[in-house]
Amino acid sequence: MNLNTEKTNPKSQNIELGKVTWFRDYNYALHLSSKLSKPILLFFQEIPGCSTCVNFGREVLSHPIMVDIIENEFIPLAIYNNKPGIDADILKRYDEPAWNNPVAHFVDQNGKDIVQKLANNYHPLSMLDKIIEALRGIKVEIPEYILNFRKELQIHYGFTKTTIYETPCFWSGETSFALNDAVYSTMAGFIGHKEVVKLEYDPTKTILEELNEYALAQGFFLVENHKPFRIDKDPQYYLKKTNFKFLPLTLAQRTAINLALPYKKDAKKYLSPTQLMWYNHNKLSELSHPKAYELNIVQSWDFLTNQIK
Repeated sequence: MNLNTEKTNPKSQNIELGKVTWFRDYNYALHLSSKLSKPILLFFQEIPGCSTCVNFGREVLSHPIMVDIIENEFIPLAIYNNKPGIDADILKRYDEPAWNNPVAHFVDQNGKDIVQKLANNYHPLSMLDKIIEALRGIKVEIPEYILNFRKELQIHYGFTKTTIYETPCFWSGETSFALNDAVYSTMAGFIGHKEVVKLEYDPTKTILEELNEYALAQGFFLVENHKPFRIDKDPQYYLKKTNFKFLPLTLAQRTAINLALPYKKDAKKYLSPTQLMWYNHNKLSELSHPKAYELNIVQSWDFLTNQIK
């Protein structure tokens, strides 16, 4: 079997490919899919490409959690739709046009589509939803870190709503609100001298009136003036007392982990494979920033990647 096992290099590849490390040999991808029992994410992309292609690489394929999902749950295979030769042959096999915008197929070890392809849709949530659909299509239980990342994308792209409540203790207030399935992130802080908790919640799962009733039932208070809100110096109180604080984390991860810890639940299930590897590293506390979880996840992720090789 004469196969090309070469991979792309995220440090030097075109931005159209994002930060994913891609295989480039179709037959080798099929071989790995069979060997590892993983589906293939078959990505057709212009290299170099138009602004749509560039934005897809930057917005959809560069977030470190999305990269972890693609590289760990799939065999990532990139086919250039504007190149002759082997790439053109694969393009023809899947009846895809040349010089086209990004298209993603999700195929099995025989190269057969598991679900309908992702095309003419360039939103990160659409890619993640298609990933989840593909994994369910092969009867794989969706890892919790993937479901949690969907919440993060909803927050980041404005699909959630924000509100604030006063609490006698914002540390316990954070966990009380996080128990509500519609609440995706919590942040302890102050408005004046009042201890408050700022929430991001899913308006498709609850309405503000219901959330108000939930808050009042928990012994909290409604807040009319939401400004100026300032974050507490020790956000996610339970998380910051553990080694989780040394990890780059999303807002949704911080909230889920901070809830799991005092209830003695498995907080590690919210970590991606790379984050879990870092968490188990015996020198994490020495190599990472002392409050990595509070920093921008992309910057914090890049820093730790350079520290732990």
